[in-house]
Amino acid sequence: MDRREEVKIKLDRVRNFLKEHNLSAILLKKQPNFSWITAGGVNFVGMATEMGVTSVLITEKDQFVIANKIEARRMKDEEVGEIGFEVLEYEWYEDREMEIVRKVVENGEIGCDIPLSGTQFVDNDFRKLRFELTEGEIERYKFLGEKLSKIVEEVLMYETKPGNTEIEVAGKISERLWKEGIEPTAFMVSSDDRIKNYRHPISKNKKIEKLVMASVNARYKGLYATITRMAYFGNIPEVLKKQYQDNVEIECVMISKTKVGEEMRIPVLSAIEEYEKRGYKEEWKLHHQGGSMGYYPRDIRVTPNTMEKVVKNQAFCWNPSISGTKSEDGFIVSENDYIMITKPIIFPTLKIEVEGRTFIKPDILVLT
Repeated sequence: MDRREEVKIKLDRVRNFLKEHNLSAILLKKQPNFSWITAGGVNFVGMATEMGVTSVLITEKDQFVIANKIEARRMKDEEVGEIGFEVLEYEWYEDREMEIVRKVVENGEIGCDIPLSGTQFVDNDFRKLRFELTEGEIERYKFLGEKLSKIVEEVLMYETKPGNTEIEVAGKISERLWKEGIEPTAFMVSSDDRIKNYRHPISKNKKIEKLVMASVNARYKGLYATITRMAYFGNIPEVLKKQYQDNVEIECVMISKTKVGEEMRIPVLSAIEEYEKRGYKEEWKLHHQGGSMGYYPRDIRVTPNTMEKVVKNQAFCWNPSISGTKSEDGFIVSENDYIMITKPIIFPTLKIEVEGRTFIKPDILVLT
């Protein structure tokens, strides 16, 4: 699927949304929505911000990118010139965006993905348009997942040793991701007691001794994938091996319970039962269990009360954890199967059977 085909599908969704909500246009200012509607375009300068530096305006018949003079040429040349968006330009020192919007839309009602004077905030409903992935998005996810899995596993297997610091390992992963055009967006490369003590052990200048965990968030053309891999130097304790396998089995149960048309909370409720069955009753309360993902690391962070239903070709990543271990691989839910986004490439594997389905999951890598 080329970008024009993908953009057409999405513009059709947006224009149906306009009709359903009695809107004449919608103004999209967030980075994730820009990447989504442009089939992988980029409108950020500072990658850590949610807001883009240009906006998209879609009416019943036309689509525009509104950009100041600093950004306009790059938008035309590199982001939207070939996919049917007209660039409307203004001077960087003038605040004219809403003036341009009103010139195009005149007196109609305008929706917006942020609270903005003169518009109707519609993001809570609009974000659902992103949930069903197109063929193009699925292909980009496969690329991202394979590269991310391979890079994280290779760095842990071949480039990590006791005495390395957590931030050194994070830097090696980051360098290799950038070479593939993948943006590293979050690192929890952590070690030893920090893994057990903290659910979000962001990477520090601490030396690795025995146990290392690499939890990485990465983005490619707007899409996020998240992954966790663990490695141990020396003779791995049996108690850690068992706990890790229990942790992986909980994740596999959650994946197997993620079905099109079912409430998103069902996998979380099933996980709570599995934690208790295995002797980790309160562990689920110490960290969220994951949820749907796409143009955010988690579009919906699912709780036991989340009633929203799974849609076809929606991406998910469950991340059950027990103090000291974590299991996390993204996947796409099709009507009859699962497409794994991240998966073991060179790591040792575990074969887990759940409800007649076989999952091949990464084991802890043991290094001597």
